[in-house]
Amino acid sequence: MAASKIRKRCLKSAACIGIFSMLLSGICLGILTDAIAETFAYSRYAEFLSRYVVPQKQIKGFTVNVVDYDSIQKNREKPDSIYEKILGQLAAFEPSTIQDMEDEIAFWINAYNIGAIKMIIDHYPVDSIRSSKINWLKNPWNKKILKIGNNTYSLGQIEHELLIEKYGDPLIHFAIVCASLSCPDLSKQVYEGDQLVEQLEKQAYQFLQNKKIGLHIRREQGEVFFSQIFKFDKKTFPNGAKDAISLITRFIDNEEDRKYLRSGNYEIRYLDYDWGLNTLQNAR
Repeated sequence: MAASKIRKRCLKSAACIGIFSMLLSGICLGILTDAIAETFAYSRYAEFLSRYVVPQKQIKGFTVNVVDYDSIQKNREKPDSIYEKILGQLAAFEPSTIQDMEDEIAFWINAYNIGAIKMIIDHYPVDSIRSSKINWLKNPWNKKILKIGNNTYSLGQIEHELLIEKYGDPLIHFAIVCASLSCPDLSKQVYEGDQLVEQLEKQAYQFLQNKKIGLHIRREQGEVFFSQIFKFDKKTFPNGAKDAISLITRFIDNEEDRKYLRSGNYEIRYLDYDWGLNTLQNAR
């Protein structure tokens, strides 16, 4: 997409016309080559997800994608550690070179999820991302954790400044993960710009179909239980789940359930949030 935009700028330029066309074709080709060279390559991260993320395992009644933190930790000291190579790749990458909005969103979602894993691995073994071993106030979100280019970012900075506040898409909440049982699953797929819309919608759908962590309608009791995600983000959802109804109903299959949610004739409640680690070592 970035290359396409640059190509269009070249073709619209008056200098690309007439006797200079041959010369500037070469210049445009050089620009395109540089742009492609600066695009973040996800092949290692894709291999990492394939190797260390195990889908649909059971922990304490939760069905989640789990992470093999033990193996990541054991293998990180090896010369061919794919985990360390990904961190090195991020440290050498300049995100300002990303030209396309969807590519940029996808990059920062992937970066956030890598940062959440790094938060665990840097302090491993821990039983939660909110472990006092990570932060004595049990608040890891402002801890600088991930070096990208010339800067080191916290998870809170990536989530709020670089994703939610910048782009305002609440679907991002269903893609970034907190290494916990009640948060959205860590996808086994890399997020990529040309697939981003479909990937975010798939994540939202899967999350909201899960009665344990996403949404639980109890019509006979006159109550609906929502994820506390809709309580955490006060800027996007200042009134909590009430402000998320129009978003949520997009991903509900049953028409009667959609009507019920829109009616508002129920008590809004929130599901318990389990910060337990989404680790393979506790799964069955």
